[in-house]
Amino acid sequence: MAIVLPVLLLILIGTMEFGRVFNVQNSLTQAAREGAREAAIHYNRSTLDVEGTALASAPSLAGLGVSVTHNAGSCAPDADVQVTTRVTLPSMTGFLDTGGLFPMTLTGVGVMRCGG
Repeated sequence: MAIVLPVLLLILIGTMEFGRVFNVQNSLTQAAREGAREAAIHYNRSTLDVEGTALASAPSLAGLGVSVTHNAGSCAPDADVQVTTRVTLPSMTGFLDTGGLFPMTLTGVGVMRCGG
C-alpha cells in the first residue's frame, strides 16, 4: 500500500490537471473563434464588443483573468481579423507546482475574413 498509493495519487492528480488544462484550452480557442466571428461580421458597427463576445462565449473561463487582444480596428473587407485569448492557469491542486509545469500560459487564436 505504501508503494502503490503515491503512484496512484500521482496518476489521479495528473489526470485531473490534464483534463482541466484541456478544457481551458478548448474554451480559449472557442472564445477566440467567437470573438473573431463577431469582429468579422460586425466590424463596421460602432457598438462592436469583441472582448465581451469572446468572454461571454466561454463562461467556464470566468474568474481566470482571461485577456483578449484583437485587430478589429483595422478590419476591412477581404482582410483578416485575429483575436487572441490568453490566460495564466494555476495548478488546481498545487501538487504539480514544484515540477515547473504550473503556472501554465495558454493561448487561443481565432482568425476570420472580414466582411463575412
